[in-house]
Amino acid sequence: MNNKYKNLLFKLCLVLFSSLLFFLAHPNQLIKNGAGFLGFVYYLPVIYIVYKSELKNVWLYGGLYGALSYGLFGYWLQTFHPLGLIIVCIYYFLIMAFVFFMLKIIEKIFIKNAWVLQWLFLTSYEYIKTLGFAGLPYGITAYTQWKNIYFIQICDLIGVFGLNLFLIFPSCWLFTFINKTKKREALLNKEGLENHNKNKAENLISEFVKKEKALKLTDRKATFAAGIIWCLLTIFAYCYGFADIRNKKNYKTVKIAAIQNNENPWKNGIAEYARNIQSLKELTDEALELYPDIDFVLWSETSVVPSILYNYYKFPDKNRFKLIYSLLSYIDGQNAVFVIGNANEVTTNGGQRQRFNSSFVFDPGKNVLPPEPELYSKQHLVPFTEYFPYEKYFPRLYLRLLNGDTHMWEPGKEYRVFHKNGLSFSTPVCFEDTFGDDCRHFVLNGARCFLNMSNDGWSKSSACQVQHLAMSVFRSVENRVPTVRSTATGVTCFIDQNGKIEKSAPDFCATYVVGDVPLLDQGFKISAYTKFGDLAGKTECLLTLVILLIQSIRVIIALWQKNRNR
Repeated sequence: MNNKYKNLLFKLCLVLFSSLLFFLAHPNQLIKNGAGFLGFVYYLPVIYIVYKSELKNVWLYGGLYGALSYGLFGYWLQTFHPLGLIIVCIYYFLIMAFVFFMLKIIEKIFIKNAWVLQWLFLTSYEYIKTLGFAGLPYGITAYTQWKNIYFIQICDLIGVFGLNLFLIFPSCWLFTFINKTKKREALLNKEGLENHNKNKAENLISEFVKKEKALKLTDRKATFAAGIIWCLLTIFAYCYGFADIRNKKNYKTVKIAAIQNNENPWKNGIAEYARNIQSLKELTDEALELYPDIDFVLWSETSVVPSILYNYYKFPDKNRFKLIYSLLSYIDGQNAVFVIGNANEVTTNGGQRQRFNSSFVFDPGKNVLPPEPELYSKQHLVPFTEYFPYEKYFPRLYLRLLNGDTHMWEPGKEYRVFHKNGLSFSTPVCFEDTFGDDCRHFVLNGARCFLNMSNDGWSKSSACQVQHLAMSVFRSVENRVPTVRSTATGVTCFIDQNGKIEKSAPDFCATYVVGDVPLLDQGFKISAYTKFGDLAGKTECLLTLVILLIQSIRVIIALWQKNRNR
């Protein structure tokens, strides 16, 4: 095998190795909580691949890395539909092909310290990939640290994209530091071979210093200093977290029961709907019997599928009306506030029916019979499977999506806050608690607790559910409010305002979790993250763009002057 093919095979092996590091760092089917420490270095082989590749083919290695890493990470998508996994692999093939290409461009146009802009570029990429219609927060490096409880406390200042600066730095820094050390040793070895007089060996270092300057390697000390600064800032982050976690106060509390009924709410038919609701009632009754002082009962996303308001007031089907009336009668006979997920249907003035993925808040004796619930409708819908706003431009694709296992909704319009039993809370629905900017708007509007209702049961994967949980943890840390999660199959749990999971239910079983949630309204201070949002991510993008633009202009001017002098 010649050197060309050996080099190709070596880089392909590095691509596979890099993808495995990415996969293992996040929660996965092999390591349930993920090997979080790998998040500090999983971009290191990526930078090396870019360094060893040529501009004309570096995009290919990037594409393969994107397809492999997200194919392994999101393997559970094939349970929903094999096409979903294929689309994600193609999507990240294209994205990472571009990312690798830009990393190589940065290396080419920066004679020194390209690693600094590569670091900023990678952090910017991870922020940008969460934006827009197809934005997905899954796979953000900072989320690998969800169990690193002291380290992540600083997110109430800088958010996950600020934490990314800490996480991605070591990969870029280690590569350039090791690479420069190897160059230094290579030059010394060369001098040693050329110098046959051993008596002159002690002069090698001084000679090397001169040549090091000529080769523009004098920034080694600056690189080393940057590493020291990173270490000091990381120590500060841990100290900040340790002090912040210990700073807990005694608050009045309310008791909440989060129900996990381990059912697929999308099984069709009145018999399935009735069985599902009966299961929810039985689990709720058991929790209320053991804990009579429960203030809130939380059911999961679309735990009740038939639209309560539509079937009660429009009376389209006798059996569905009876089922809904029976459910409302049950809720009205309780003492706790019920927060439940429902597929709400509304008829517009033009006779068109609109469907919303909603959460209903029922206060027994006040708004249950007839049903007049306070409600919130999910705003940030899952692209392609819950929302596709381009049906006019891609009618065939939209028709295929409708014919697939999708449930299209209309997006809600308002960040709603509810006030019951002394608790001010909002109900981000499933996918919404993976976005920091969405959740902080609830807190800005007055929410002091998140009651999240989710359904990841379709994935049939614990890894998928823990990946979702990992992101949810950060919403509590960023905004300094607790989270209670009620899910169809997992992970149903209580998360305190420091991101610590206090109680949780096992996956894929019918059960419930009961816990106390503090009332934080008095003396509550808005965190810096809540106030300013993803300022870190925006700043990273701006710095990257400005530095890249300035350096590109300098290179163009230098080339123009060089050609002019010929």
